[in-house]
Amino acid sequence: MSFAKLTNKKKNVAPDAQKTLGQELQERMAEFLDRDMFSLVIQPVLDFQTNTVFKGEVLSRLDHPERGVIFPDVFLPVIATLNLYSRFDRYIFQKSCVWLQRSLAAGEKMECISCNFSRKTLSETTIAQDLIRIANNYGVSHDKLAIEITEREKNNDEKQLIENLHVLKEAGFRIILDDYGTGVTSVNDLLNYPLDIVKIDRSLLLNTQTEKGKEEFCALVSMFIERGAEVVCEGIETKEQNDFARSSGCRYGQGFLYFKPIRQDQVFEMIRKSSLLEGEV
Repeated sequence: MSFAKLTNKKKNVAPDAQKTLGQELQERMAEFLDRDMFSLVIQPVLDFQTNTVFKGEVLSRLDHPERGVIFPDVFLPVIATLNLYSRFDRYIFQKSCVWLQRSLAAGEKMECISCNFSRKTLSETTIAQDLIRIANNYGVSHDKLAIEITEREKNNDEKQLIENLHVLKEAGFRIILDDYGTGVTSVNDLLNYPLDIVKIDRSLLLNTQTEKGKEEFCALVSMFIERGAEVVCEGIETKEQNDFARSSGCRYGQGFLYFKPIRQDQVFEMIRKSSLLEGEV
């Protein structure tokens, strides 16, 4: 899909302007990183057993000075094309550690936060040591951080990726597989990755409108649990989906029914104000 089509979903801008945006992102993405023009938003994940927020998934926005907020479905393809994922993933992780350190120092509480990483970044030889160093630099306990493996693309070196995941796991980081059902993960990956959590993509939840879809979803949940991983159901938007996800064996839920992504400076206030934590869902 073109940059123009992607961006049209977010803003009503003329097609010519959309084309110009795509060209500008290609030309200035490194500059935007240099100038720290990306901000964090956090989408909380609900623990069904305790009805409290378990963790927050860190997402990002590009704050363009003229065009306003630009969403990841627009700028991430540019980052991939320019081969900037390695730099971008480390950059967002560092910003996340800064935010978490300040939040904890202010007395805020969250079990952990998770950051998305491309498989190419996670297959680099120094990535595990780099993430450990960054976390240590900001005094953030490793168990407060989770690494989400994205489904967007294959990695460069599967053996190195698995080794890195084990190093991070042993160092105390949680390992999460994101968006299962949409990308490149194989059953072999599930056996070799030291996963703590698997997130089932919303597309599989939508298939549960049929009995067969429900059976297949529940079978997946059972398989992951048998392998020692808890399960997050993604994309929950209705009470019916919430009820099914809870009954399927999923430990966690994420979706607009509970929380939309929240600006980093507002996330704890919004959580405290939420009525769903008082049992209304």
